[in-house]
Amino acid sequence: MSSPHKVPKKITAILAIVFLLPAVYIFGLWINVFSKDTTPLQKIGEFTDHFPALLSDYKVIMYISIACCLTAMILAAKSFKQRLLSLRIAMWLTVMISSLIFFMDIFQLL
Repeated sequence: MSSPHKVPKKITAILAIVFLLPAVYIFGLWINVFSKDTTPLQKIGEFTDHFPALLSDYKVIMYISIACCLTAMILAAKSFKQRLLSLRIAMWLTVMISSLIFFMDIFQLL
């Protein structure tokens, strides 16, 4: 008999926030660079300069952000049935922020 290993909801809540942080950072950099008055090619070049050479394509960076958002949404959704109201509100905010960044990343890739 094997019993499934359940991860406590507080751990999944913390992991959801941890996975949201890189997506928020990428989104913040994207907004910061694209608020400047330069050509689109210069904006993309300046954006990718913030990352290592391995991540020199902005589409790869957007895919990483999308993956982080999806992971954060899934982990936060698993933590909704928490007794603490503050934790439920934090998970709701995590899902909302993740979905906003997710859709912004999708539209940036189009």
